[in-house]
Amino acid sequence: MRAALEKAYEVKAFVRKTSDLQALEGLPIELVYGDLRDTESVSKAMDDCEYIIHAGAIYIFLPMWFWADPKKIQEMYEVNVWATDRLMKEASEKGIKKVVFTSSESAIGMPPDGSIGDEKLFATPKELSGHYKRSKYLGELVAIKWNNKGLSSCSVLPTVPIGPYDIKPTPTGRIIMDFMNGKMPGFVDTKMNVVSVKDVAMAHVLAIENGRSGERYIAGNKNLAFRDFLRLIADVAGKKAPSFSFPIILAKMFAFYDEFTSCKIKHSDCKTPLESVAAAKYRVFGCTKAWTELKMPKTNLRTAIREQIDWFYENGYTKSK
Repeated sequence: MRAALEKAYEVKAFVRKTSDLQALEGLPIELVYGDLRDTESVSKAMDDCEYIIHAGAIYIFLPMWFWADPKKIQEMYEVNVWATDRLMKEASEKGIKKVVFTSSESAIGMPPDGSIGDEKLFATPKELSGHYKRSKYLGELVAIKWNNKGLSSCSVLPTVPIGPYDIKPTPTGRIIMDFMNGKMPGFVDTKMNVVSVKDVAMAHVLAIENGRSGERYIAGNKNLAFRDFLRLIADVAGKKAPSFSFPIILAKMFAFYDEFTSCKIKHSDCKTPLESVAAAKYRVFGCTKAWTELKMPKTNLRTAIREQIDWFYENGYTKSK
């Protein structure tokens, strides 16, 4: 929202009546209420719109085993895939000029030789280790399908976004929250690409004018080992970074235990779902295309970390900053 307002767009936000609108308070935007699964409300919300940024999705990691809640799994695919198909259909019929679809770096396939991934490769079924990843991958295929049918669209694929206004918080925001709350005794050996969430938001807005139809853009910044990312957070926060590296098999065993006890005994959401541990692989990307074609900014990660730490503290997620 803020990025679109910064570029002088008039903004209409499609939200549910049950949504937490804390992050939108005070913004000069129009609110329209509905649900992505309600085609009529989606269609009505498109009235008087020229462009759509479709960022609505369920972003959680769900259990993959027999104790998984089938209703939650179904809801994820309904929102992330089937609702996307209906939204694209309505946008095509309404004559929307362009749809910018929020995909995920999970939809990018990694080269077999271990080199840096880019937009040319799509993830293989083996790489899609959980329902969230599968649903985002399928959602992007839906967007591509409608682009091939004549609806101008492109995809923005965020890597690991960090920054303020993370209300839930998201799985990526939880990394910083847990670190600040002293709940991260160690780490798994992995690599990832980290980016400011503000830059990701601006990439979506810039894609309206600069994004080429049918193209994919990885919205990322810097490739880091998880160890180095935690060290960077520690340096910004003035704390000590964890030094213990968990073997991946130990992390998976703990995640399995957490899922089982949370889902079958406590009947609550697990803190360390297996999908998050299964994602602990070397996923590094080249982001030149987004930087050059979209003109996406590259905020220093120290700034993004500081902003997220401050926002968490000011909103009661952490006890220190």
